[in-house]
Amino acid sequence: MTAPVVRKWNATVARADLDDWVATYRGKMLDHVRKVDGFREVVFLAERDTDPCRVTALTTWDDMDAVIRFAGDTPAKAVIPDFMKPFFVAADPEASFHDVLLQEKMQ
Repeated sequence: MTAPVVRKWNATVARADLDDWVATYRGKMLDHVRKVDGFREVVFLAERDTDPCRVTALTTWDDMDAVIRFAGDTPAKAVIPDFMKPFFVAADPEASFHDVLLQEKMQ
């Protein structure tokens, strides 16, 4: 078995829109993403003390085949449904991919 793949994507969101962005993702996207074979986890990060703030979406997948099932034949291309676009002041056109080298959690 290979290490999981983390797909990292960045955008900029007005601080006042962060809660609605997360709620919209949960309400309209998360069930779809969970159904993709090989999906493991999603984490959203927001820079502190900036407005608008840079946000990072980290999705973890079993392998690149799982990423392709999610993102299509061009897995680095940003996946931004039309209903999510209004939240973004700016959005990166592509994601990057990372191997998990170490992950420790408290028990």
